[in-house]
Amino acid sequence: MAAAFAALLAAFAAVWGVAQQSAGPRDDPRPGDALIDQWAGSYDVDAFFALPGIRSELEALLGDELELLFHNLDVKGDIDLVRGALSVAGNAPHGGTEEEAVVCVVPGTLAVHAAILTAGQINVYTRGAGYDALPLCIKDWITLVSAAYVDRFEQPGYVKVLQR
Repeated sequence: MAAAFAALLAAFAAVWGVAQQSAGPRDDPRPGDALIDQWAGSYDVDAFFALPGIRSELEALLGDELELLFHNLDVKGDIDLVRGALSVAGNAPHGGTEEEAVVCVVPGTLAVHAAILTAGQINVYTRGAGYDALPLCIKDWITLVSAAYVDRFEQPGYVKVLQR
């Protein structure tokens, strides 16, 4: 059994090595890589939102709700990279867990998605075809908001932290 496993492992390593050599370094960057390189980790959220493709899409998607989105993003961190999308999440001043929002931009397509938590309701703004088409950036935010961030502050009983 051990010999068979060792042979399988050696075959896998050989195939993986050939695949890595043939792939080589990427000379053709993926669409959106430059956007990620420029904006991920940046705190210049206003400039990011001012980019023509992003600003116009936010205006088209949200209409009159754009002001509420920006209000609910007043307290925010940097532009994060979440599941391949550039993301800005935040809350209204003193409004955490009650008045929040997120914007996710898929770099390769510049698809813009937004969600606002207000008055106990989450409204999602997208051109996608329903919940299944939303990027994980939006769905993960919905999961955190729906759980009121409880697992961020209190260790769940089913989680065991092993320190070594």
